[in-house]
Amino acid sequence: MPIITLTTDFGTKDHFVGALKGTIYKELSDAKIVDISHQITPFNITETAYILKNSYQNFPKGTIHIIGVDSEISMENKPLAIQLDGQFFICGDNGIVSMITNEIIPEKMVEITIQNTNENNPVILDVFVKVACHIARGGMLDVIGKKIESVKELFEIQPQINIEQNQIVGSIIYIDNFGNVISNISKSTFNNIGKGRNFEIIARSYKFTKIYKKYNDIVDFTIPEDKRQDDGKRLAIFNSSNFLEISMYRSNLKTVGGASSLLGLNYRDNITIRFE
Repeated sequence: MPIITLTTDFGTKDHFVGALKGTIYKELSDAKIVDISHQITPFNITETAYILKNSYQNFPKGTIHIIGVDSEISMENKPLAIQLDGQFFICGDNGIVSMITNEIIPEKMVEITIQNTNENNPVILDVFVKVACHIARGGMLDVIGKKIESVKELFEIQPQINIEQNQIVGSIIYIDNFGNVISNISKSTFNNIGKGRNFEIIARSYKFTKIYKKYNDIVDFTIPEDKRQDDGKRLAIFNSSNFLEISMYRSNLKTVGGASSLLGLNYRDNITIRFE
């Protein structure tokens, strides 16, 4: 039985996550359910796209991903089922999967045909669950909707490149649990544009001229541990997802703060790289 993952902005205080899982089990009693996250900032498509891109690759082929963020159906937000990179994604047509489809061509995409649904139920409980269970039983996408050729693009995930001015202007697309701020500037974009040149990263009034390979590369281990003052130092790094990140070494949000709070960096703020 394939795994069904859940990514929502429901939080864990209310009944919605429990209701969602109960609906799946009622439809498919032997389902294997994995929570990716239910703490997405409400309606934040960019944050969802980042989390989804960096989690789905760790699941086996055939995994089914239900994405319940901004999933209410409208003329501009159709329900989709997408077969992509050997896995399946069920979501609204709001750009959520475009961070993946920009790099990998989908194998099949359909706009889900809605029929015999309870209008009082959220689409995720009714339509998305039925489609996920249909796929889990070996059902084909062709019978649940009409084939489509494209999905909405999320342009916010693409940095602006200015060759004449020798710079990349990106933006913050995610702030993680440590307060680290992640930009939409990938390592490959940085290398392709920079071509080994010296650079300056500008984030508000802060500047960085070095990108570390690991967080603890900022530590001078030749200094005795009791005399080091490395905690709280700011640094730039390409994180495990190969996106440029501004961090505070060993930050603690509860006592010290992270890069977001200490440097005043927020979602959608610009980060600029200028090359010599």
